Amino acid sequence: MQREKAKYNWVREKMEGPIKLSGKAMSELVDKGILKRADVLVTRSKGSLLGWLIRFGTQSYWNHAAMVYVIRNLELGYDSTFIIESGGGGIDIHNIAHYFERPKKYDVGIKRLEKDWFQSDGDDGGLRFRRKVRGFALEEIDDKYNHRLILDIARKILRQLVLAAIFPCLRWKEPSRRRARVPGIASRLDINAYICSGFVQWAYYRGVGKVLAETNDADSQKLQDVIFNSEVGHDDSEEVLLSTTPADLANSDKLTWKYIVKDGDVWEVNGQNDVDSVLGKN
Repeated sequence: MQREKAKYNWVREKMEGPIKLSGKAMSELVDKGILKRADVLVTRSKGSLLGWLIRFGTQSYWNHAAMVYVIRNLELGYDSTFIIESGGGGIDIHNIAHYFERPKKYDVGIKRLEKDWFQSDGDDGGLRFRRKVRGFALEEIDDKYNHRLILDIARKILRQLVLAAIFPCLRWKEPSRRRARVPGIASRLDINAYICSGFVQWAYYRGVGKVLAETNDADSQKLQDVIFNSEVGHDDSEEVLLSTTPADLANSDKLTWKYIVKDGDVWEVNGQNDVDSVLGKN
């Protein structure tokens, strides 16, 4: 099995351009067991004002993020794959079909942390890290997120966009404490708050950190591997880590692009050029 996988990866690397798969997302990615626990999803909400505002503010195609929590396993009674995400109602666990079977409402990108130490299947290796990342996400439900957070972000962005349109010369002062920087107008929109992508970033950082502490592992590179905002360091504050945006996850070269689901079609991609081609950016 490993030899066949290695051969496929070698052949795939030699091929150029995205590959369109024949089936839909549920059959290609869920039924065939392609997705992995802790895979990162970035999504584009079509027809959403808040989604448009976030995309506009961060200059990104994507406006939301989630993480694969449970993968389809009929022996364990899971007949589908489930994701965990932060939304307007707090932390939710949804069937991934919520995104995959609504092509008129969502496009989806799938990224993966492909470090060997994270993807190995041993109980003392990657499996332990992946379990802890997902477990920490559940632990944070009551501590960091509630149903008002995303709504507060929407109000802040909308209010400041309106003010910017009425008073184009108006500038907002940045807080004196250090914050993660985001491009363009985002620095004036103050969208650095507890949002969906910050939840994913925080779960990765704290989950991996807990395993390192439990095993007395002093390898700080592992923590650096799971900081997906290129302008944030491992010694930054909790608030700065939580300010990670969907654009940060999409732009991070520490997460590998695997698939794009656009308008219901599934594309296997191998790098940013493939993604841009599928999204019509080339």
